[in-house]
Amino acid sequence: MKSTLLIAATYGQSDVLKYVTTELPELAAGMARIKVKAAGINPIDARKMTGEFRFGQLPQTFGTEFAGVIADIDPANGNWSIGDEVLGSGAAFTHATVIDVPIGNLIAKPISIDWIVAGTLAGVSQTAMTILDELGNIDSLLIHGGSGGVGSITIQLAVQKGIKVVATASAKNQEYLQSLGAIPVVYGPGLIDRLKAVHPAPFDASIDMVGTDEATQTSIESVKPDGFIGSISGKKLAPQVTAVWVKRNPANLQYVVDGIASGQLTWNVDKSYPFDKAAEAYTDILDGHTRGKLALVF
Repeated sequence: MKSTLLIAATYGQSDVLKYVTTELPELAAGMARIKVKAAGINPIDARKMTGEFRFGQLPQTFGTEFAGVIADIDPANGNWSIGDEVLGSGAAFTHATVIDVPIGNLIAKPISIDWIVAGTLAGVSQTAMTILDELGNIDSLLIHGGSGGVGSITIQLAVQKGIKVVATASAKNQEYLQSLGAIPVVYGPGLIDRLKAVHPAPFDASIDMVGTDEATQTSIESVKPDGFIGSISGKKLAPQVTAVWVKRNPANLQYVVDGIASGQLTWNVDKSYPFDKAAEAYTDILDGHTRGKLALVF
């Protein structure tokens, strides 16, 4: 079986992205071969493209999450069959027409969740759950960049736990944050004063989704001295800031998927792009200010 995948032979802007078609090897033990229907795009993908993050060697591949149909599978798996509709985290990449992923990464795609939503769930869901696990029992939380994919679901999960959430975003996303259960605040000059107006006491914790100097300094000034200040931006920040990296956990993913399927959690895909328009999608995600997720559709 052949697969067409998105690669970049050098670092740069979206014009470095290319498509290559390759014959897949024999399926390895413990793996499933998936015909991809949709795949989420995350900021880490675009930042790998530019060279801000450099993992492995060139040419590089992209994507960490997917939804699709099982085309082949290790017969010893015992749980899945060819034709099953699934979603999950990828192995080396997911921005491709056909991918091989560990069977343990799969969960069933609910009928009530469409392909575009399903393809964008795994990375963000598990990141958000990792954040909540890291925070433990707290009463108040400041989120910088709350309107993005991770921010959107972290807000909802935190509110479910009874945490008071204040989240920052651009002016156009204030109503969206409020709809998720957060107290919205516009970022930019005067942010500290606006935060104190809605939450006078120091926060128990903060989590930064954007990696800006403003987010770092505001967190340092707004969180209790013994509180937790974390960031998922991957950027080198102040020593008070703890880097939070996603811990892959299918049980955590299942929890979020069940919440979306039942309507207890909401999910927003800001825009979807045909696979052959991936360069446009990567440009848009570098520009920022998305609401929820972006997706590639196959």
